[in-house]
Amino acid sequence: MYHKIVPDGTSHIQDGVELPLSLFRRHIRLLDRWGFTSITFEDYRLSLDEGLELPKRPVIITFDDGYAETYDFAFPVLKEFGMRAVIFVLGDRTMLANDWDLPLGIPSSPLMNDSQILEMHAAGFEIGSHSMTHPHLARLSREEVWDQVSRSRMRLEIMLNSPVQTFAYPYGELNALVKSLVTEAGYRFACGSWSGPPVALSDHYEIRRALIVANDGPLRMAFKVIAPYRHYRWLWWKVKSAILRDLTPVHVKP
Repeated sequence: MYHKIVPDGTSHIQDGVELPLSLFRRHIRLLDRWGFTSITFEDYRLSLDEGLELPKRPVIITFDDGYAETYDFAFPVLKEFGMRAVIFVLGDRTMLANDWDLPLGIPSSPLMNDSQILEMHAAGFEIGSHSMTHPHLARLSREEVWDQVSRSRMRLEIMLNSPVQTFAYPYGELNALVKSLVTEAGYRFACGSWSGPPVALSDHYEIRRALIVANDGPLRMAFKVIAPYRHYRWLWWKVKSAILRDLTPVHVKP
């Protein structure tokens, strides 16, 4: 799971999600040398429904938020190595920047416009939904969640003239209601980040991803790709969740 690829020397936070372009190129070169072939969730769906044979070492590369830097910097590198990716964008096409980050003091960054998204889609990149406006879905009412997940799919399908079957939960946050409404809205797959089982694609509506950050060198990135790391992160998530649950005070009515 990538977010933003930026020119070298322009990252704002050392261990944040702004990855220097040269480092991203090294990541993709390493995947290529190791014999990985990038696929999309649509490829995986075709393997399930129509028997499409997947490559021996498949990898799904995803980008959240749909930053313009994804088009400007990541897109050329991926094309250079013959790789594709899944790009999760907002359904509200009037949102031009990452307004949701401003309260956190994160600088504004432009998002991809429709023509850039359409060009990437025409090049074989899959476009998925990242909700309408990037809210904390688990904090919304049922009606608000339904609007965010269903209307974003409809808006993007109209723009692409193609089905949108994949969803990424903003902030990686979900609960049982959010998950059920994403399923009801007709998506085939939904991606989380911190949660979900360690075995890839064993839960189609809570797919765990490996978050890649700015200080992930090639070896650290490679370590995150392998199965033992996924199991380690899953175990840590289970332990952390249990600790937080035990520390949460129980309010008893008098």
